[in-house]
Amino acid sequence: MKPSDVWQEFLRDRDIAKAGRRILELARGLRIEISEYLSSGETEERRTYSPRRLRRDVIIRPKVWRLPRRYPVREELVGAFKWVERKLRTVARTISMSLITKWDLVEEIGKIKERILAFKSRGRRVVSLYELIRSREELVPILISLLFMERDGEIELLQDRPFDEIYVVLRDEGSGVVGKSKEVT
Repeated sequence: MKPSDVWQEFLRDRDIAKAGRRILELARGLRIEISEYLSSGETEERRTYSPRRLRRDVIIRPKVWRLPRRYPVREELVGAFKWVERKLRTVARTISMSLITKWDLVEEIGKIKERILAFKSRGRRVVSLYELIRSREELVPILISLLFMERDGEIELLQDRPFDEIYVVLRDEGSGVVGKSKEVT
Protein backbone atom coordinates (compact mmCIF):
# COMPACT_ATOMS: atom_id res chain seq x y z
CA MET A 1 0.00 0.00 0.00
CA LYS A 2 1.26 3.46 -0.90
CA PRO A 3 0.57 6.76 0.87
CA SER A 4 -1.53 7.85 -2.10
CA ASP A 5 -3.75 4.78 -1.57
CA VAL A 6 -4.24 5.77 2.08
CA TRP A 7 -5.17 9.29 1.00
CA GLN A 8 -7.69 8.03 -1.58
CA GLU A 9 -9.19 5.64 0.97
CA PHE A 10 -9.49 8.50 3.48
CA LEU A 11 -11.24 10.67 0.87
CA ARG A 12 -13.74 7.85 0.27
CA ASP A 13 -14.36 6.81 3.89
CA ARG A 14 -13.55 10.01 5.83
CA ASP A 15 -12.32 7.75 8.63
CA ILE A 16 -9.31 9.50 10.21
CA ALA A 17 -8.67 6.72 12.71
CA LYS A 18 -8.44 4.13 9.95
CA ALA A 19 -6.12 6.39 7.95
CA GLY A 20 -3.97 6.88 11.05
CA ARG A 21 -3.65 3.11 11.51
CA ARG A 22 -2.66 2.73 7.84
CA ILE A 23 -0.02 5.46 8.21
CA LEU A 24 1.32 3.68 11.30
CA GLU A 25 1.56 0.45 9.29
CA LEU A 26 3.52 2.32 6.60
CA ALA A 27 5.82 3.84 9.25
CA ARG A 28 6.49 0.41 10.76
CA GLY A 29 7.28 -1.01 7.34
CA LEU A 30 9.60 1.90 6.62
CA ARG A 31 11.39 1.37 9.94
CA ILE A 32 11.89 -2.30 9.12
CA GLU A 33 13.18 -1.49 5.62
CA ILE A 34 15.58 1.13 7.00
CA SER A 35 16.98 -1.22 9.62
CA GLU A 36 17.33 -4.02 7.04
CA TYR A 37 19.05 -1.68 4.59
CA LEU A 38 21.44 -0.30 7.17
CA SER A 39 22.22 -3.65 8.76
CA SER A 40 22.67 -5.56 5.48
CA GLY A 41 25.91 -7.49 5.51
CA GLU A 42 25.96 -7.81 9.28
CA THR A 43 24.80 -10.95 11.00
CA GLU A 44 22.99 -10.29 14.21
CA GLU A 45 21.20 -12.66 16.47
CA ARG A 46 17.51 -11.91 16.57
CA ARG A 47 15.77 -11.88 19.91
CA THR A 48 13.07 -14.48 20.28
CA TYR A 49 9.59 -13.18 20.75
CA SER A 50 8.09 -13.77 24.16
CA PRO A 51 4.53 -12.59 24.65
CA ARG A 52 3.83 -10.25 27.55
CA ARG A 53 1.67 -11.51 30.34
CA LEU A 54 -1.53 -9.59 30.93
CA ARG A 55 -2.39 -8.50 34.42
CA ARG A 56 -5.69 -9.86 35.66
CA ASP A 57 -6.85 -6.55 37.09
CA VAL A 58 -6.70 -4.76 33.71
CA ILE A 59 -10.08 -4.21 32.13
CA ILE A 60 -9.95 -4.24 28.36
CA ARG A 61 -12.53 -1.92 26.87
CA PRO A 62 -13.94 -2.87 23.47
CA LYS A 63 -13.11 -0.49 20.65
CA VAL A 64 -15.87 1.81 19.57
CA TRP A 65 -16.03 1.96 15.80
CA ARG A 66 -17.44 5.00 14.10
CA LEU A 67 -20.45 4.78 11.87
CA PRO A 68 -19.45 4.88 8.19
CA ARG A 69 -20.34 7.94 6.10
CA ARG A 70 -20.55 10.13 9.19
CA TYR A 71 -18.21 13.06 9.50
CA PRO A 72 -15.91 12.77 12.53
CA VAL A 73 -16.38 15.23 15.34
CA ARG A 74 -13.54 17.42 16.58
CA GLU A 75 -12.79 15.22 19.60
CA GLU A 76 -12.46 12.14 17.38
CA LEU A 77 -10.02 13.92 15.07
CA VAL A 78 -7.92 15.27 17.93
CA GLY A 79 -7.89 11.86 19.60
CA ALA A 80 -6.85 10.12 16.38
CA PHE A 81 -4.03 12.60 15.74
CA LYS A 82 -2.77 12.25 19.32
CA TRP A 83 -2.85 8.48 19.01
CA VAL A 84 -0.85 8.56 15.75
CA GLU A 85 1.61 11.04 17.26
CA ARG A 86 2.21 8.75 20.26
CA LYS A 87 2.71 5.73 18.02
CA LEU A 88 5.09 7.57 15.68
CA ARG A 89 7.15 8.77 18.66
CA THR A 90 7.46 5.17 19.81
CA VAL A 91 8.52 4.03 16.34
CA ALA A 92 11.06 6.86 16.06
CA ARG A 93 12.63 5.90 19.39
CA THR A 94 13.19 2.34 18.20
CA ILE A 95 15.36 3.35 15.24
CA SER A 96 18.89 3.07 16.53
CA MET A 97 21.21 6.01 15.88
CA SER A 98 24.10 3.55 15.50
CA LEU A 99 22.37 2.10 12.43
CA ILE A 100 21.84 5.54 10.91
CA THR A 101 25.45 6.62 11.40
CA LYS A 102 26.68 3.68 9.28
CA TRP A 103 25.14 5.28 6.19
CA ASP A 104 27.51 7.60 4.25
CA LEU A 105 25.60 10.68 3.09
CA VAL A 106 28.43 12.10 0.97
CA GLU A 107 28.73 8.84 -0.98
CA GLU A 108 24.96 8.69 -1.57
CA ILE A 109 24.87 12.32 -2.77
CA GLY A 110 27.70 11.50 -5.20
CA LYS A 111 25.71 8.57 -6.62
CA ILE A 112 22.61 10.74 -7.07
CA LYS A 113 24.62 13.49 -8.78
CA GLU A 114 25.89 10.90 -11.30
CA ARG A 115 22.32 9.78 -12.06
CA ILE A 116 21.17 13.39 -12.40
CA LEU A 117 24.05 14.17 -14.78
CA ALA A 118 22.99 11.18 -16.92
CA PHE A 119 19.47 12.66 -17.24
CA LYS A 120 20.93 16.11 -17.92
CA SER A 121 23.11 14.74 -20.72
CA ARG A 122 19.95 13.36 -22.37
CA GLY A 123 18.39 16.84 -22.28
CA ARG A 124 15.99 16.20 -19.37
CA ARG A 125 15.36 19.07 -16.93
CA VAL A 126 12.56 17.56 -14.84
CA VAL A 127 12.85 14.02 -13.50
CA SER A 128 10.39 12.04 -11.41
CA LEU A 129 11.71 10.73 -8.08
CA TYR A 130 10.83 7.18 -9.09
CA GLU A 131 13.02 7.48 -12.19
CA LEU A 132 16.03 7.94 -9.91
CA ILE A 133 15.21 4.92 -7.75
CA ARG A 134 16.37 1.51 -8.89
CA SER A 135 15.19 -0.56 -5.90
CA ARG A 136 13.01 -0.17 -2.80
CA GLU A 137 16.08 -0.12 -0.55
CA GLU A 138 17.31 3.06 -2.25
CA LEU A 139 14.20 5.16 -1.56
CA VAL A 140 15.17 6.53 1.86
CA PRO A 141 18.84 7.30 1.08
CA ILE A 142 17.90 8.95 -2.23
CA LEU A 143 15.15 11.06 -0.68
CA ILE A 144 17.43 12.23 2.14
CA SER A 145 20.22 12.99 -0.35
CA LEU A 146 17.82 15.00 -2.53
CA LEU A 147 16.65 17.00 0.48
CA PHE A 148 20.25 17.92 1.29
CA MET A 149 20.91 18.80 -2.36
CA GLU A 150 17.84 21.07 -2.38
CA ARG A 151 19.00 22.78 0.79
CA ASP A 152 22.37 23.47 -0.89
CA GLY A 153 20.58 24.92 -3.95
CA GLU A 154 21.72 22.24 -6.42
CA ILE A 155 18.19 21.07 -7.34
CA GLU A 156 14.56 21.91 -6.59
CA LEU A 157 11.90 19.43 -5.46
CA LEU A 158 8.29 20.02 -6.55
CA GLN A 159 5.08 18.32 -5.47
CA ASP A 160 1.53 19.45 -6.29
CA ARG A 161 -0.38 17.84 -3.43
CA PRO A 162 0.38 15.55 -0.49
CA PHE A 163 1.12 11.98 -1.59
CA ASP A 164 1.52 13.17 -5.20
CA GLU A 165 4.54 12.46 -7.39
CA ILE A 166 7.74 14.30 -6.41
CA TYR A 167 9.64 15.92 -9.27
CA VAL A 168 13.32 16.84 -9.25
CA VAL A 169 14.00 20.01 -11.26
CA LEU A 170 17.61 20.08 -12.46
CA ARG A 171 19.59 23.31 -12.27
CA ASP A 172 20.91 25.07 -15.38
CA GLU A 173 24.69 25.38 -15.05
CA GLY A 174 25.14 28.59 -17.04
CA SER A 175 22.36 30.73 -15.61
CA GLY A 176 22.23 29.29 -12.10
CA VAL A 177 18.43 29.46 -12.30
CA VAL A 178 16.19 26.50 -11.62
CA GLY A 179 13.66 25.81 -14.35
CA LYS A 180 10.05 26.01 -13.12
CA SER A 181 8.53 23.95 -15.91
CA LYS A 182 6.90 20.73 -14.70
CA GLU A 183 6.70 19.17 -18.13
CA VAL A 184 8.95 16.17 -18.46
CA THR A 185 11.03 16.63 -21.59
